[in-house]
Amino acid sequence: MQKVAIDMPWVVFYLQDEQFAVSVNHVKEMVAMPKVISVPQTPDYIRGVIDLRGQVIAVLDLRSKLGMKSLADETEDLIHLLAQREQDHKNWIAELASSVQEHREFELATDPHKCAFGKWYDHFRTDNRILARCLKKFDEPHQKIHAIADKVKAMEKNEDFEAALELIKATKENELAEMIHLFSMACMLLGESNREIALVLEWEDKTLAVGVDSIETVEKLSASGTEDLPAVAATRDNACITGIGKKGEKDALVQLIDVGKMIGQEKDLVFDLPGED
Repeated sequence: MQKVAIDMPWVVFYLQDEQFAVSVNHVKEMVAMPKVISVPQTPDYIRGVIDLRGQVIAVLDLRSKLGMKSLADETEDLIHLLAQREQDHKNWIAELASSVQEHREFELATDPHKCAFGKWYDHFRTDNRILARCLKKFDEPHQKIHAIADKVKAMEKNEDFEAALELIKATKENELAEMIHLFSMACMLLGESNREIALVLEWEDKTLAVGVDSIETVEKLSASGTEDLPAVAATRDNACITGIGKKGEKDALVQLIDVGKMIGQEKDLVFDLPGED
């Protein structure tokens, strides 16, 4: 494999938590992803086409092309997870009330860090500041909800069942209602914020848009920090990745994409369809 040329700036972008780069020589523009129109009988990683100022351009889902879960699917899975965790807490409150009414043990998690949501919440990280602020608001009502379990059981031991049920009802109307609102806000923010960037690329007489999560930077990569892709790492699906670069003071690894190879693999696509008048 020939040494990757690095004597020009590279556009560095994210797919999931990995960084990739393409040479600026092939970048026509970067725009928020317009509405994508699906096209029948195309590979799964071809999203469809976009109309960019009258030019109809094919859109390649680079995540899917490289064997990753698409951003749309990843976002949908996360929204589904939050919906499940919301239902968990509705069920938690209902089960606590039932345990009081039926005079039996309450066996669900009382530690807020040990329920399914707590385990996810303690480890989830996001660079989206608005979403991060929304998620931070979960902490107080979530801890308060779980804290009532011991209080309720203490009331039960004193046979103060009415007070226990009143505490559960008040928690349902306040802390649980607040969490339900926050779940709704988080799902809305996920849907709005996880909008891809269309990186419009040119090679010879062809133009292709690829969807990327976000643009990190545009910069040169040091010659000493650029290496060929190890042969053992090469597969048919990632054949367009031709090297590994290092950027910044911390030498973050960046996978270098050969635009010519990537577009050349899609020789059966129709590029640059004329727009309608």
